[in-house]
Amino acid sequence: MKRWFAFLLAALLLMFAGCAHSQTDQNASESADSQGEAGLSFDTVTVFGDPISTENLHEYDLVIVNCWAEWCGPCVGEMPELERIHQEYPNVLLIGMLSFSDNVDGAKATISDTGVTYPVILPAGTLVKLLERFDAIPSTVFYDNTGKEISDPVIGSRSYEEWKAIIEDLLP
Repeated sequence: MKRWFAFLLAALLLMFAGCAHSQTDQNASESADSQGEAGLSFDTVTVFGDPISTENLHEYDLVIVNCWAEWCGPCVGEMPELERIHQEYPNVLLIGMLSFSDNVDGAKATISDTGVTYPVILPAGTLVKLLERFDAIPSTVFYDNTGKEISDPVIGSRSYEEWKAIIEDLLP
């Protein structure tokens, strides 16, 4: 009985903490300055093959990059919350980034199942370095319209109300 309880407790802790990825040992709480002078810069495609780049960041008040994977329960669970944010904040560019996975077909199925319409991209440019900072997903990073990281990353999933409070605090 004790073994069953310990197993259940461990499973719940993993579920609420986010999904770990063991291929990197970087500390997720590195400061925003660790990104260096480059800032956010990428020229890539969505999982559906559509081109996307940082060329038009200046059109938004805030840019959010949410790192996720199709195998991560908390990641998938918060996608409808993020979609709601995407719909309600046209001045915010929300980008999902397939992370720690090369299962594009699985990502497409997850996007379809969750009803996500915000762009989901493949890592490229400075976003590849960004992933090296995290050992758990979902991880979310916030940038201003010049590509400068403007707050500490958020590790773990959040509810709509929590996302809304974070965004309202970061908007100019």
